[in-house]
Parts: sequence; C-alpha cells; structure tokens
Amino acid sequence: MKTIANRAFIFLLAITIAGCGWHLRGAPKNFPPGSTLYISTVDPRSDIAYQLTRLLNNAGVPMAESPAEADYTLIIHQETERKLTVAVDSEGRASEYELITSAIYSVRTASGQVLLNKAQADVYRTLEWDVNEIVSKSEEENTLRAEMQRELIGRIIDRLRRIDVNASLEEKSY
Repeated sequence: MKTIANRAFIFLLAITIAGCGWHLRGAPKNFPPGSTLYISTVDPRSDIAYQLTRLLNNAGVPMAESPAEADYTLIIHQETERKLTVAVDSEGRASEYELITSAIYSVRTASGQVLLNKAQADVYRTLEWDVNEIVSKSEEENTLRAEMQRELIGRIIDRLRRIDVNASLEEKSY
C-alpha cells in the first residue's frame, strides 16, 4: 500500500512539474541542429569565455575552433569587475562595498547578420567590510566574485536561449 502511494505521489509530482513548464537548464536549443558556435573575446585569457565554452561544449553545443568554421559567433566585447564604496564608518573607512561584474556581448551569424547587438549582463552583490577581519573578508570577496561570474554566465546562456534565429530584422529586439 505504501509503495502504491509513493508511486502515485511521484507520478503526480512529475505531471505537476511538467505542466508548469519547468525544465533543467541546458544548452540553447534555438540554434539549428548541427550549427557551431565560436566564442570571441578581446581578452585571450578571459575566464568568462573559457567557462562559457566549457559549459556549452559539455551541454552538447558544437564549438568551432575558429570564426571561419562557425555558424554563429558570440563576441564578448568587454568584461568588467568593479568595487564601489557604499558606506563608511565613523573614521571614514569603507564598511560596505557593492561588487559589480558585467559583460557586454553580441551574437552574429557567419554571414555577419546581427542577432544580438551589445547586450549587457550585470550581477550585483553587497559585501560588508571589517578592517579587523581583512583575510576572511578578502576570501569572502573572492568567493562572491566566483559566484557572480557563474551567475553572469548563466544570464548570458539564458539570453542566448531567447534569441530567435529565424526572426526578420524588423522583429528582432536588441
């Protein structure tokens, strides 16, 4: 009796999840099957480009070795990491920072048609600072930066999923 109830519960849960539109994150499926992607960046040691290439390749997106071989090119124009002082203590020292990680990127076809023109993805975090705990706060900042980079990559992949490669130029929204 208990196994029947468990199976019924799992079945209902599966139907509910499928019905709400939830699905696992994965590779963009809007590009034609078999098409290749090349990731170009100004910085040859770009962590974002490396992680994007690795994630998309693992998700089954064929990656091109050069722009000439690619059907689509993702161009990362700019990557920035900023740290702004948000609050100061009574002695005028920073007590809170805002961390910002940003990327500006475009997507083009092999023929040069612009599918996405200089889109920007930003991730913000707040970091409380204590001058008495410099080592631990520096480690916390490094951990936050790594998390922010992963979230930024996720946002770029999500935006790639929403590109309509078959839309006419008038239907595209940049």
